[in-house]
Amino acid sequence: MATVGMFGLLIAGFSGTVWAAETVQYKTQEATHNSDFFDSNVYNEGVNQLDLGRWGRRISGAALPSKNVNIFDEVPDSGFFTNRQGRTRLSAEALGTGFQETSGPDLSSPLQIMAAEQRGIYPRFWAKDARGDEYLLEFDPQGKFELVTGAEVVAARFYHALGYFVPQYTIAMIPADRFQATPDATTWEETGFKKKLTQTRLEEYLAVLPQNEAGLYRASACKILRGGYHGSFSFESRRKEDPTDLVNHRDHREIRTLGIFAAWLNHYDLRESDTLDISVEENGQTVLTHYLGDFNGALGATQEGPKAPMLGYEHAIDYGETFKSVLALGFREKPWQKKWKQAGEQSLAAPAVGYFTNDLFDPARYKAEFPYEAFRLVTRADGFWAAKLLLSFSDEDIKTMVGAGKYTDPADAATLAKTLTERRDIITRYWLSRANPLDGFSFSGGKLSFKDLAPQGGTVYSVEVLKENGKEKITQFETKESVFDVPAGELPANGEVRILIRVLRPSSKAASPAVTVRLNTAGIQGIRRED
Repeated sequence: MATVGMFGLLIAGFSGTVWAAETVQYKTQEATHNSDFFDSNVYNEGVNQLDLGRWGRRISGAALPSKNVNIFDEVPDSGFFTNRQGRTRLSAEALGTGFQETSGPDLSSPLQIMAAEQRGIYPRFWAKDARGDEYLLEFDPQGKFELVTGAEVVAARFYHALGYFVPQYTIAMIPADRFQATPDATTWEETGFKKKLTQTRLEEYLAVLPQNEAGLYRASACKILRGGYHGSFSFESRRKEDPTDLVNHRDHREIRTLGIFAAWLNHYDLRESDTLDISVEENGQTVLTHYLGDFNGALGATQEGPKAPMLGYEHAIDYGETFKSVLALGFREKPWQKKWKQAGEQSLAAPAVGYFTNDLFDPARYKAEFPYEAFRLVTRADGFWAAKLLLSFSDEDIKTMVGAGKYTDPADAATLAKTLTERRDIITRYWLSRANPLDGFSFSGGKLSFKDLAPQGGTVYSVEVLKENGKEKITQFETKESVFDVPAGELPANGEVRILIRVLRPSSKAASPAVTVRLNTAGIQGIRRED
């Protein structure tokens, strides 16, 4: 079991799998937790130290711009990401439903358990329902009912709304008599050896899982994707055999900002080995889609129980934190230790919520389990794009998506929604203060207008109008208004002008980075943000 990624077993070898007739021969790129651990903490960290360009950027403070944005500095739709909430605000129904092909497992007859895996004390099952659909079923730990299952379903709703591809996740309440081992069912025990899964062994697994007062088991049901299985995708490099995959993934804005969204959802164990590449045939062509999955480590949860307070503050192997502690001879109090001490060394939330607070939360210092270089390369323009996307979710939107977790106690849902709302605001304030927060540019009737996403009293906008070559200045002025005239005489009959706008705040000594608007008589031709 240790040789395949989380979703490898979801696809390979199951009877319901439909394989695409491939026009492109995609390679299978397997990633496991162990390979992910080695590559990110040892190999890539070593290679990074030999990258002179990386050291040059660190010394000079220069940024490496994302390379997959369009002329309006936006992320286009692709097999990695599609603009959902960022293009048109989703309805409450769409937010609450997420990606959905069915309403969940059909329990009109017993679920056929085809495989099981024991991880620590608790198992998870691969099952086929009465319709012939296949699911991965994950359960909660004892004494923490709704913790893992709720986190998984809720996080899936958020990632889907943001624009990423995720499988279908639903909450399933399953009676004890709805589990039946198939004759050829197998299980992976803690030893890693594959064994036959008997009905007796299945019932032993069920005995350690919690049930509600009605005797029902609660599971997060991940519907198994259909298509050609091609392993995981890299956060670093592109698939060279894919003619549509032209930019290294670390230079994709939507890959870089996964680190920001992980900080929002407290998704500490976001990793390559929990991604999945699936190909399907569309209009005679093979299309590859890149999925995120396995969200049981989001919010306040881990698959074993509530999060430890250090998760989010240090990588699994954190050279920097280790070095600081060695230099301090053990007398240095780490931020998470201070936070844990303030909490009285105990989780303050309910069992269904786990350990998830905003005390001492710093968007600039949030760390996922592994130190992916893509997350470190986030520029101010990348951060602005992520912040703008976060701002598109209202407080009610957040409550709606949390509601998909079907928490029994309304106070649990309220606690999670409040924490996520506050964290959204903390993250957006951080990135909008570092970037140029102007957006919504429009040109009409000779006037260029925009919206300031972080308005403050006394703000002044510095405007430079340059010729197309970007070197010769036509005019320069300052204004306190978010609209100004662009005289027709300044727009050439052929070509365009470049209008650079910077924001001057009373609270800041320096102007913001510039946003450049390319303009001609036909309107706005492009937008670029300074990284």
